[in-house]
Amino acid sequence: MKLTRTLKLWDIVLLNVTAIVGLRWISLAAVGGNTSIVLWIAALMFFFIPQAFAVIELTTRLPGEGGIYLWTKKAFGEFHGFLSGWCYWTNNLIYFPNLLVYIAGISVFVLGDGYQALGEKKIYVMAFSLLALWIVMIFNIIGLKLGRWINNIGGIGTWISGTFLIAFGIIAIAKYGVANPMPVESFFSNIITFDKLSFWASMCFGFAGLELAAVLAGEIKQPQKVIPKATIYSGIIITIVYLLGTFSLLVALPSSEINIISGFLQGIAAMGVKLGLGWTSQILALFITLGGLGGLMAWFTGAARMPFVAGVDKYLPKGFGKVHPKFGSPHIAIIIQGIVATAFIVMSFVGTTVREAYLILLDTTLLVYFIPYAYMFSAYIVLRRKNIGENKDVISIPKNNWLATLVGISGLITTIFAMIMSIIPSPGATNILVYEIKVIGGFLFFIFVGAGIYWWGKRNQ
Repeated sequence: MKLTRTLKLWDIVLLNVTAIVGLRWISLAAVGGNTSIVLWIAALMFFFIPQAFAVIELTTRLPGEGGIYLWTKKAFGEFHGFLSGWCYWTNNLIYFPNLLVYIAGISVFVLGDGYQALGEKKIYVMAFSLLALWIVMIFNIIGLKLGRWINNIGGIGTWISGTFLIAFGIIAIAKYGVANPMPVESFFSNIITFDKLSFWASMCFGFAGLELAAVLAGEIKQPQKVIPKATIYSGIIITIVYLLGTFSLLVALPSSEINIISGFLQGIAAMGVKLGLGWTSQILALFITLGGLGGLMAWFTGAARMPFVAGVDKYLPKGFGKVHPKFGSPHIAIIIQGIVATAFIVMSFVGTTVREAYLILLDTTLLVYFIPYAYMFSAYIVLRRKNIGENKDVISIPKNNWLATLVGISGLITTIFAMIMSIIPSPGATNILVYEIKVIGGFLFFIFVGAGIYWWGKRNQ
């Protein structure tokens, strides 16, 4: 039985928005002051636009389920295809607990000021995290015909929250001026420093995720037509939310007073109080929470397709590649992913030794996270040069091969730069050797485990 094609254009637009836009990125960027606006633009030019071009072209060349897995396999062979999918899957599994802690922390603002301390209580955050994960898992099993509405509601919630912040910012400028002085030179002040470059490398991956729709290509109606359009529409929305959202937050609050975690909501609350609209904070906290849950649904859905396609190709036990006879979903891969993700959530909350082990895993996945993007930009260059594809109606952006190569190299170099920055310890690191052993050693461990599973599956085919 094949996967059911249920997703349409605006499902994919909203999936991209809810998966990519992390409103906490706006808080983090605003803490960096006015230079964050320039850094966002640089991330847009050197990473987001190349990513969009690569996704559009690769999707129209190879519009099948698996996305990066499929593209890498076609460009570099079966082993590299499996490895890119393995890295994509494992880094998401360890990302889920962090995303859920953030969502749980925001959710308490829905209840009002008297309940914010609840967000610091381990039992609440853990219960919220497990419940949210299992709900998402169940909706995935039932299928995307119903489950897509979690993505859609999340995308709408993210869009509404960003729109409110931008609108408040415009009104606040007109009535009160700006909270941070904004001379032209302040946007470039000390921009070429280790801290700023490291921060920029992280901001680039605030733009990561356009490839997620292509991972679900087998469940999208006319993916070779829908994904390019959705990439453009969602790309515009995402750029506006990040740039104008950060600017609006800088308008609302001095950068020194912005909280890294809740600064987005903090900015809306500050402007709401000034404008006599303080009651909007709780409503917007609800929209932000829905946006976070939509993001969880999007990444859970995409990640589960990696063990599914690996099961179809028989690198993992064939059960992973089964499709539910009624719902048309890869239910075995989804259930196993849910079990593993549950284990990681529990690890992030229990005793010190286990928690430390989880934190080590979290640190090491920073490098693992970048591997699929390095493969994607490389595949974009290689498949263009070899003119490989299963679809005659390939959308080549840009048309010129040399210019396309430069675009791919831009994305690849940015990815490699981010990887290098992730292995350079911060100036406050107390034991550099331990840090490097933990990060690089852990990274190699993930790679060797993935390689071992591949060769085991290959031998047993």
